[in-house]
Amino acid sequence: MSPKVLLAFLFFLFTGISVIGVSVSTEDYVLLISEVHAYYSASCVLFVQSGNYDDLRVSTMMHTWSREFSRQGILSLSISFTDLVENKRYQHQVVRPLLVILLSTWETLEEFAKVTRRVNVSLPVWFVIFMHAPGNPLEDFCKNPVGNTFNLNFSTEMLILCYDEAILQEWYAVQDNRTRTFNLATWRPGQGLYVTTKKSLYARRSDLFGTVFRVGTVKDSPFIKTTKNGSLTLLFGEVVMELSKTMNFTPKALEPVDAYGNMNNKDHIWNGVIGQVAYGEADFGVAEFTVTNHRLAVVDFTLPLVLSRNRLYMKEPSAANIQWSGYFKAFNPEIWVMIILLIITTPILLTVMKTKGCISGNIVSDNYIHVWGIYCQQGLSEFPSDPSLRLAFISIFVSAIIVSAAYSASLISFLTVTSVSLPFSNLDDFANDGSYKLIVFVNSADYDMFATSKDSVIMKMMKLMKPQEQLPTSLYNGFEQVCQEKVAFYTTEVIKNAISTYLPCKVNFIETGRSDSLAMALPKDSPFTGVLNYHLQRFQDNGIMHRLRELFITKQNTSKASHTAYASYRNASSVTSEERRRYASMAYPWV
Repeated sequence: MSPKVLLAFLFFLFTGISVIGVSVSTEDYVLLISEVHAYYSASCVLFVQSGNYDDLRVSTMMHTWSREFSRQGILSLSISFTDLVENKRYQHQVVRPLLVILLSTWETLEEFAKVTRRVNVSLPVWFVIFMHAPGNPLEDFCKNPVGNTFNLNFSTEMLILCYDEAILQEWYAVQDNRTRTFNLATWRPGQGLYVTTKKSLYARRSDLFGTVFRVGTVKDSPFIKTTKNGSLTLLFGEVVMELSKTMNFTPKALEPVDAYGNMNNKDHIWNGVIGQVAYGEADFGVAEFTVTNHRLAVVDFTLPLVLSRNRLYMKEPSAANIQWSGYFKAFNPEIWVMIILLIITTPILLTVMKTKGCISGNIVSDNYIHVWGIYCQQGLSEFPSDPSLRLAFISIFVSAIIVSAAYSASLISFLTVTSVSLPFSNLDDFANDGSYKLIVFVNSADYDMFATSKDSVIMKMMKLMKPQEQLPTSLYNGFEQVCQEKVAFYTTEVIKNAISTYLPCKVNFIETGRSDSLAMALPKDSPFTGVLNYHLQRFQDNGIMHRLRELFITKQNTSKASHTAYASYRNASSVTSEERRRYASMAYPWV
């Protein structure tokens, strides 16, 4: 320690004069910082100071505070603004640190403002202390912040102590160039910190002050539709409208695009709604997006709104198309084997009975003709006089009548009560069969999965994929191809169920053993992800999501499907305003 620092430290220690203000001691500030550290559940305390000039007072204070925190078992460290920016460890490897910033002059404030432009202000917790200095040049600024000097966003956790004020404020910003404040706690020297609210971060910070959110949508999505007055409807649209009322923001629907979004392998550019969100053209992507690792590299997702199984849908084979083999399906193979054995062995037994042990080829052939005739409902030209032969032939007649009656009944039942089945029951059989083409949504996560998967079955199925320009751009187009061509449509159960009543034909499916999480997309590291997920979870807990799903996700009911109903669905209006108001009243009934 330099002589100057040592002399200053001894001076402050023995005179008992506050190192910051005239009425607050070092112990008071140590207590305050430790309570802030505990309230935010921070992992450690990092004291950050300017490195552009030698401030003896600040250096002494940092040393004193670090020593006190070490005694309390709290990890602490003193670093400079330069260290914070250049050493990525403080930004990415240290989990939720509490950064204590001391500001006393405009020079240190401007230096700190430059730092906040180069770091992610949402990662750590900030505790900014405005220190006393001759004339207190920052007093007006800390009491009435102008603009967004510290580059705050909605998820920033920054606590402000304006000199020795009794109220501690949280500072944050929405999207405008304005710093918002919230009175979080009060404190008095010697009394510690008193938090004035028990609400969590997003419970107390939900008002977006009418901020306009640009909403990207997919054309012909079964989960969102834009009405003539600009509002959103269907399941995901109603969720956004409820969020806008709860959080006070204004959704602005952009022109719908054809694709959900995937990356072009040639130029590595994302298209569709995912591309709009990734490149800042939209603030919110609202459609049934599949959450994949590939997409998570460029966008964030909300909590899944729908969990659904993936299935392979095909047109249900017509029950009227009965193959010739169908006539043999009236009996199972074991019964056919027994009938054939009976027809083969019975003539031999009749010959033995008639010749008293001597087998003659002519007699055997005659008996074969007689037995075949009996089973074909033919009579005998001459009935035998031998009682044993008579009894044998009567037994054959009775068995033939029973077999004929059973076959007729079983065949009629088979023809009238048909059970339609696909020619395959799993993906491996589908890939090996090769008689069906495969389709998925164009520029979708499903296409990426088939194109990049190393799974042998998926690679076989990729060879059956239609050319990309022939893939459907909408759910309607996909099932039109299913009904008109010999193709299989890979999609989720909930998407199919959304229009199950309006399908132009009956469809069947095979399970794939896979499932998807369907969610909405946000820009990468969006400050609004946390608050949106908070309210979506509240909707889930309060039953709002369940009621909306019941209202908008149609239950599977293909028995009443028709072309007329299908056409009417595409032109159907959204839910009535009365229904909208009824379901809107369910959200947050206590507010």
